[in-house]
Amino acid sequence: MTATGQGFGLYYDAALTKPTPYRDANDYVAKARDRMDRTFDLIAPFVKGATVLDVGASPFYLLDRAKRAGAARCHGVYFANDDHPLRHLNRIYSPAGPIEISHADAENEGFPFADDAVDVLTACEILEHFDAFPVRFATEVRRVLRPGGHLCITVPNVASIANIIKLVFQRNIYMKYRSDVTGRHKHEYTLSQLKAFIAYLGMDVVKAGYMPSPTSDLYRLRPAYRALSAIPGVRSYSPVLYILARQPAVKPTSDLEVPPDALYDRSLSIEE
Repeated sequence: MTATGQGFGLYYDAALTKPTPYRDANDYVAKARDRMDRTFDLIAPFVKGATVLDVGASPFYLLDRAKRAGAARCHGVYFANDDHPLRHLNRIYSPAGPIEISHADAENEGFPFADDAVDVLTACEILEHFDAFPVRFATEVRRVLRPGGHLCITVPNVASIANIIKLVFQRNIYMKYRSDVTGRHKHEYTLSQLKAFIAYLGMDVVKAGYMPSPTSDLYRLRPAYRALSAIPGVRSYSPVLYILARQPAVKPTSDLEVPPDALYDRSLSIEE
């Protein structure tokens, strides 16, 4: 159930008679719901009457929550190259109203919005999938997010207790190769790196921290993660990092073609 007391379900039609695969029974929704609810709590104060853009939006749960909370316009951009069930649609429907959707290569293509047209932009569990440093993504975020607008990002914590335990037992923390290369994690983050990314954007950090919310099948471990997150000094080993940032009243003009040293190595793979 959502925080509104209604079940989650999205539809192909405005009459809400043809359900999409995105509903309570969806496996990913069940796994990620705690993280998505916590993420929505971060942006909830800003969504009423707002234009909300979610990049990497599938399963569109955040946009459903935003629509139910009174957002004026909700748009989801997903970028996976697999056979997405909604790939050829430009709109689906929540009980609270329509949700616009589009497909784009978020690493190399622009967002379908004019300058300063977005009030709240979310990018949840997406940056870790990019093959290269996300210069184009950063450029588009700065362009479409209005002065005073908010950006919320979540990413996996590379320093999570799960990764540490894997290394202790000599297990690989990197994902296996996949037929859908977009789906693999290429770079997981530390909190200092996530803050460095926001500084690179020229935005102000409102809040940053950790979530005890893994997206995994190991439900039995979730009480342990929640207990871990309540212990000062130890919560930094939680599975997920979050950051909420604000676009300054005067948009920054720093050069986004120069990535931060915390996230980018300029070395060339040439032997001399």
